[in-house]
Amino acid sequence: MTASRLFLEALRLDFDSVDDVRRRIDSALRLDVGGFLFFGAEAEVAGRLAEEILAATSRPIWLAADLERGAGQHLRGLTTFPPPGALASHPDAEGAVRLAARSTALEALGLGLNLALAPVLDLDVEARNPIVGTRSFGEDPARVAALGRAWIEACQAAGVAACAKHFPGHGRTTADSHAELPVVGASRETLEADLQPFREVAGEVACVMSAHVAYPALGGGGPATLEPSILVGLLRSEMGFEGLVLTDALNMSGVRKEAEAIAPEVAALAGGCDLLLYPPDLAEAIAALEKAADGSEALAARLAESVERGARTLARFPAADRSKVEVPENVTGTAIAISSACVTTIGGDVPPWLDPSGPVRVATIWDDREEPARVPFGVLFREALRTRGWNVLPPGPAGEEVPIIMLVASTPQAWKGTAELTLTARAAVEGILAGGRAYPVVFGHPRLLAELETPALCAWATEPAMEPAAAWQLDALARGAVN
Repeated sequence: MTASRLFLEALRLDFDSVDDVRRRIDSALRLDVGGFLFFGAEAEVAGRLAEEILAATSRPIWLAADLERGAGQHLRGLTTFPPPGALASHPDAEGAVRLAARSTALEALGLGLNLALAPVLDLDVEARNPIVGTRSFGEDPARVAALGRAWIEACQAAGVAACAKHFPGHGRTTADSHAELPVVGASRETLEADLQPFREVAGEVACVMSAHVAYPALGGGGPATLEPSILVGLLRSEMGFEGLVLTDALNMSGVRKEAEAIAPEVAALAGGCDLLLYPPDLAEAIAALEKAADGSEALAARLAESVERGARTLARFPAADRSKVEVPENVTGTAIAISSACVTTIGGDVPPWLDPSGPVRVATIWDDREEPARVPFGVLFREALRTRGWNVLPPGPAGEEVPIIMLVASTPQAWKGTAELTLTARAAVEGILAGGRAYPVVFGHPRLLAELETPALCAWATEPAMEPAAAWQLDALARGAVN
């Protein structure tokens, strides 16, 4: 049942119970699946499940997760790092990227994982893009390529396969491919900038993930995931890529709505993909692929090619014996130090009235689709300020003459549909600013508050390390302003 080897089944521990996930694993292993994707798991639970999976199969298998912002992004209890946009702002950006990638890989390897779905090589060139933003290393193709290569080299040197995404570039979209098919109407000449980072890492990265985005100038009218002119003609023939081509999640509307006459899994294999991620119904997808391959010599040859390429790549990145993986000490401290160096002021200095010796209040505005799977937003920030000697008061009456530090969380998320503050959040921000002495700390892209023309601190993301990092940086800046 070789067709099954092309599929990675999703394990949603953020939604399902461990018992339900175990049943899903057993079913997938009986189908001889190619691997699994972990989402929202406690690290130790994921580690135990990985051990059970590896013990239950006699062949190599892929165990993967989205790890753009550290192993803790989907493996709670491990370390999170700032997003790529923040790392690119670090004074030693390449050093920070390499350290983050190596630490991420070793922590993941310590749980048995061997595939990191990172880094993002999309360009941050469209302010309205609802899904890229801070996930990108920036808008300069050469810099994105250099930092992307640094991430890939460090990750793969540690023993974990890296995956550059989302080919040929998701940075110019204004729609979310989770919900619909974005179409990028840019010319081939313009898209050369988007292609540059992928072109420069094609010879070393183990995997490339396709985008569920249409690029008429590159060939065809459907998503790149289904277009051989893009995946075979451009990525393989022109760029010389010999690794695995992965689909983005196949439950996304950007690909399913565009393959009505043929199963998206079949169209993706025909288009040049080697690993098929997160089908809505695994058994149904395998059956569709087997039936199609039985009826087509060309598709059967593509299937055999992908199975062989997958086995060859897996041999380079075997799942490790957890007990033999040496994870660096104090990874959390390293992440906080890197995070602190990424926190930057936008629009001017910290105002002198924000006095560490006087009372302050902290207000929070959560403008993300999903609530944090940890302590409530703002708690870690308040605690970190108090450790620095600040007198952080509990919420008080409206109109009180106490300076306010306003924390605003707004990051790129699937299905969110916007890169901007929602109307509700913007009204809340403007209302607090209108009250007088209020200083914003933005856990999101620096663009978010630039139009408000008020000084602010940019903390980039809502990962746990960013809150104490932002508090410590604010403390240092405020003490400098007072002195």
